[in-house]
Amino acid sequence: MSGIIQFLLLVSATVASEPSNPACSKYDYEEKMLERMIRMEFAFEKLGEKVEQNLNNIKDEKERFRSDVDVMKEQEERKLASLMKEVERNQSSTLNKVVTDSKNSLEQMNAAFSNIQEQIATPLVYFHAHSPQTSILSTGEVIVYKTVEANQGNGYSSTTGKFTAPVRGFYLCFMHTCTATNKIAYLQMVKDGSVLTASKQYGNGVSSCSSSQAFAWLDAWETVWVQCSTGHQNRQVYEGHPHYWTSFGGALINNVRV
Repeated sequence: MSGIIQFLLLVSATVASEPSNPACSKYDYEEKMLERMIRMEFAFEKLGEKVEQNLNNIKDEKERFRSDVDVMKEQEERKLASLMKEVERNQSSTLNKVVTDSKNSLEQMNAAFSNIQEQIATPLVYFHAHSPQTSILSTGEVIVYKTVEANQGNGYSSTTGKFTAPVRGFYLCFMHTCTATNKIAYLQMVKDGSVLTASKQYGNGVSSCSSSQAFAWLDAWETVWVQCSTGHQNRQVYEGHPHYWTSFGGALINNVRV
C-alpha cells in the first residue's frame, strides 16, 4: 500500500512539473514526453521493486507464522499426550486401589463369615469309655478305660485314658464310678493338672455307683482325665455287667466362648 501511494505522489509531481505554457516546438514536446515516459518507467520500476519486496516480506511472515503454528501444534500435541498418559496412570492407580480394597474387603468378609460359621456350626464331638484297666488304685494313677463305646472326633485314647479336645469349645465331662462291697474309690476329674471335680464312692455293705459331672472350656489339644487322689489296697473300682459300669465320657456342647 505504501508503494502505491509513493507512485501516485511521483506521478503527481511529474505532472505538476510540466510547464503551463509548453513550447510549440515539436522537438521540445517530444523530448518532454520522452522524459516523462522515462520518469514514469523509472517510477514503475521502483514501484515493482517495492511491491516485490512487500510480497517477499509477506511470504516470509507467512512462513514464520506457519513455523510458529507448527511449533505450537507440536507443543500442544506433546501436552495432550502427556496429559493422556497422566490420566491413564491415574486411572490405572485408581483401578488398582479399587481392586486391592475390594480384595481386602472380600478377604475380611470371608474371614468374618468363616468365623461366624465356626461359631454357629458346632462340630460333633463326644466320647464314652468304660472297663478300667486295673481295679486296685494307687495315688495319682490315671484310670485307663479300655472299652470304647463311642469316640466321635477321636479325642479319647484307650492307651493313655485321656481325652484331648480336637477343637476348642465348652465341654460337659462326667465320670461314673462303681465300687464292690466295702471298697472305696477316691477319684478326681482333672484338666491339664487342675481338678475339675472330685468324688468318694464307698460300697457300704453292697456294690454301688455314683456319678460326677463338670463343665470346662477346653482349647484345642487340652486334655481331661480321671485319676486316683488317694491309693490303698482297698481303694478299688468295680465293673460288673449289666448294671455296674465304671466309665468316663463327655461331649462338646458349644464352641462359642461368651
